[in-house]
Amino acid sequence: MTLLAAASLTADSPEFDFKGGGLRLAALVALYVTFTLVQRVLSRRPLFREIELTLNLMVLALLGVFLLGPHLDQMHNYVGDAVRAGAAFLVVIVALKLSDLLFFDRLTRWRNRPQVPLVLRDIARLALAMVALFLIVRGFFPQVNLNVFAVSSLVIGYIVGNATQDTLGNLFAGLALNAERPFQIGDWVTVGGHTGILVDTTWRATRLQTKANDYIVIPNSVIAKESILNYSRPTRSHACYLQVGVSYDTPPNRVREVILGVLREAPGACQEPPPAVYLVGYGDFSVNFTIKFFLEDYVRLDPIQSGIMDRIWYAFRREGISIPYPIRDVRHRNGMADDRAHHVAGQSTIRQLLSGVELFRSLSAEELERLANAARLQLYATGENLCRQGEAGDSFYVIRNGRVAVMVQGADGRTVTAAHLAEGAFFGEMSLLTGEPRSGTVTAETDVEVLCVSKQDFAGLLKADADLAGKLAAVLEKRMEGRRTAMAVPVAKEAAPETHSVLAVRIKQFFGIG
Repeated sequence: MTLLAAASLTADSPEFDFKGGGLRLAALVALYVTFTLVQRVLSRRPLFREIELTLNLMVLALLGVFLLGPHLDQMHNYVGDAVRAGAAFLVVIVALKLSDLLFFDRLTRWRNRPQVPLVLRDIARLALAMVALFLIVRGFFPQVNLNVFAVSSLVIGYIVGNATQDTLGNLFAGLALNAERPFQIGDWVTVGGHTGILVDTTWRATRLQTKANDYIVIPNSVIAKESILNYSRPTRSHACYLQVGVSYDTPPNRVREVILGVLREAPGACQEPPPAVYLVGYGDFSVNFTIKFFLEDYVRLDPIQSGIMDRIWYAFRREGISIPYPIRDVRHRNGMADDRAHHVAGQSTIRQLLSGVELFRSLSAEELERLANAARLQLYATGENLCRQGEAGDSFYVIRNGRVAVMVQGADGRTVTAAHLAEGAFFGEMSLLTGEPRSGTVTAETDVEVLCVSKQDFAGLLKADADLAGKLAAVLEKRMEGRRTAMAVPVAKEAAPETHSVLAVRIKQFFGIG
């Protein structure tokens, strides 16, 4: 449009070649349309999308210089120089933008380094562009008095400064934030009551992305007046606190032991710095504890805390630790009768589970009843370990409901899933009777309720019946032989299977029976 307007002003010039200019103008239009079509394809890439408009103007200016240069000089003394100066300035602008995108966006991601804030990059590009503009004007128009432009710039700057005080305040606040560096791009921060990951800092504002994947744009001048909480500095290790209250009937050290055991197994909880449990007060209904642990992945704070609280509930349930709450029950009932009925139903379930285990079929009805009274039901959450390979053990488990996976680590360090056990299956008989270390790690694949029989529960039966150790040893020998046959494991001469008499001796030694 500018070129056509300039041409109309000089239409009366006898030296202007309209025929040659028309052909060159047609060539310019054809090439420009071709480039526009190509640019649509290139703009699918983020790198070219960022410089789409500037690149388009630069190509148009360059085509005008190369195709219409002689004709532009014929139009006016300054027209050709103005177009060349504009083309040179646009080339500089495109080069600066490409350099910025390549070095600060692409290369930074490859090298895993924090990004340079946008406001600093914009200021650097603006300063270089102003220097380039000064040199281009000086080179193409040496006769122009730049002092006039300097005075005009001061006047315009004064007017614009008064009209844009808030914008300038945000700009200088952004510069101050980048100089002090209280946060970096990628940090999790809380500013003005808003928590999110820092996306970028522009001339005017800082942008946060919340856990809900929403953007919050906060003016830099507001941030400069607010306190800033940075969860990623000085390290990404962040302390979390949970509150829990337990019954006065449970000793504090026992509560502390159970909670620390949960934290040692909980996914996402760091072991360094070590977690801690503090007794913080005696309430009306409970003894109150504060749980402190560290995590490094702040974005997963909520699921990690939820998982730990889930596991604490299951662990308290297994250990008989109650979490009291104030309640007023106005129903009339016979508490003793209800408790007795509940106990009878539980004992019936336990006896049924024990009677289905081959190991206990040699027990008399009286011995089975005594064992049922001593054994207890325990509940495990999905993902919890019931036992770990190599650990010392003295308990036996029968699955009432749910499913577990048995994983074994081989000599090469690889862990394989050896079996999946469901309702009615049992494991841990060697640990119960001989104290042998666990041969595998058993992990709950769903919420699992198991019947647990411990060494302490079984000791009275063995001491009361001298022949029981031999009966149990015979069953163990049969089960071990069946397991070897099922797994097709060859037995070397130096590692011959133990006979039931040897197993009986080991059982008596483990339980301290002479």
